[in-house]
Amino acid sequence: MVFTLQSLKLFVFILAVNLILGSHLYSQNSSEVIGKGSYAVNMGITPQTNANALKPYGFIYELLTKYPIEIKWVINPEKNKDGIDFSVGEEVFRSGSFIIPVSYITEELKNTIQNWEDRGVVGSYLEEDLRLPVFSDLSVAPKWTLDKQNGSIALAYFKAAGIPGSAHGGYSSKNWKLPDELDICDDLFVMPHAEPKFETHKNLYFWNRKFKGAIWAGCHAGSELENLHGYVNKETKPELIQLNFLSEGSAGARTTGLIPYYEHRYATPPYEHQFPSDPIAQYLGRSDKALINGSERILYPKKANVWRRGIRQIIIDASAPDIPSLSNGPGCVLIYGNGFDHPRNGLVMYQVSHDFSGNAPENIAAIRAFFNWSFYATEVKRKENIIQFQNLEGDKIFAARVGDDLVKMLNLDPIIFDLDKAEIKQEAARQLDEIAAYMIEYPELLIDIRSYTDSRADDKYNIKLSQNRVNVTKDYLVNMGVDEARISGRGYGETELVNNCRNGVRCSEAAHEKNRRSEFILSINCEIYNGNLKL
Repeated sequence: MVFTLQSLKLFVFILAVNLILGSHLYSQNSSEVIGKGSYAVNMGITPQTNANALKPYGFIYELLTKYPIEIKWVINPEKNKDGIDFSVGEEVFRSGSFIIPVSYITEELKNTIQNWEDRGVVGSYLEEDLRLPVFSDLSVAPKWTLDKQNGSIALAYFKAAGIPGSAHGGYSSKNWKLPDELDICDDLFVMPHAEPKFETHKNLYFWNRKFKGAIWAGCHAGSELENLHGYVNKETKPELIQLNFLSEGSAGARTTGLIPYYEHRYATPPYEHQFPSDPIAQYLGRSDKALINGSERILYPKKANVWRRGIRQIIIDASAPDIPSLSNGPGCVLIYGNGFDHPRNGLVMYQVSHDFSGNAPENIAAIRAFFNWSFYATEVKRKENIIQFQNLEGDKIFAARVGDDLVKMLNLDPIIFDLDKAEIKQEAARQLDEIAAYMIEYPELLIDIRSYTDSRADDKYNIKLSQNRVNVTKDYLVNMGVDEARISGRGYGETELVNNCRNGVRCSEAAHEKNRRSEFILSINCEIYNGNLKL
């Protein structure tokens, strides 16, 4: 084949576009060895039902709220739509799998697994070690906040998944919020339908940026949000802002935002489902038939506007009727990304249709996208949400993120134990004194002590040894004046080694010592932090 200069340029351009669109902008994939005895939830059972496809979200929600646990979200980054993530013998796992590592499997947790299997969850214990593509760890349970005006539409999704009312403020709107009431302790704002106005919804702009708040909007709430603009800080330094989270454009410009729902025609399924390895796209089949009701069935950027470069167009309508007459497209049915394309802002997702509840496979696919976004957005917030603690003069002491190790945040030496011992060493005591001082100074702080051993000695013995280390550490902090209720903890034995010093591997004493550590994982008591609970 002979290439002209013109055709070569075209080939290079197409290749570059494919590389950009094909890359996973949020990918965290790593290859990890998942140990024998781990429990893998099979999300790819057909036909998809509420029991086998939605109840798993209720299951992992309960695990994340009840246990100190990290769940592996396994997604094959190379698969096609509905392709295989991995196989175990004749059992095939598709559309993402949630795996509980063997290090967390206890008799109590086995009973919890059995209870959810009785409700329809399908899974199995791995019979051998497997190297699998882990997209992300899930370590924090989502906390949804329903829109006080129209949040009731989403209640059916939670009921289908078996997620309790405590996860979203219950079934009475008195415990829900309006956009201007959101603060750091709200994770996900669920707005299934709304008539947003700038004065009532402008706080979403700041909440998304400052507190990494995640926004989910259904029906025409998405296009209405994108078009809202106005001035803030009018009395001091007026600033023009626009809530165009996912589309380009300068605030207040006529070309900025999306085409209002009442100015365009409906979409034309079947749709294209893109990015099969994206976490939001972990659903089987097509949700098309569930997304064709309500006032907004497709989202278009205005004619002179485009979608932001970093967002993910999960479902598009390639034959949308108003392209190119009204918009250059593409017309999107499901789209998400970081607000304003900034990686440290919360995730924003628009999903058309007024209500996609139901038991049909297409309804389940749409609901799964909502829950996939929910768990992923929570993890993004955990990793990016900075909590600032200040002294009485307002000087910042340090900044931390929920889920960070307090030892590292305070620049302390690692808390190390001697081989086969559960005694606080003199050097470790000095580190713990500083931790206790900060715990006392900042009553918002909660910590989870996680203690580990090296690989020598029996596995069960090491679990017991590490738990003893947690106990003596907790006792030390309590004796220093820290309220026991603010400290949780668990021993993990040799299940989370920081190097390759596994059973049968010869390592130096210094290398083994790195595994005999304790971590102090940070969280906050939101009721104290936001002032609702006074000391």
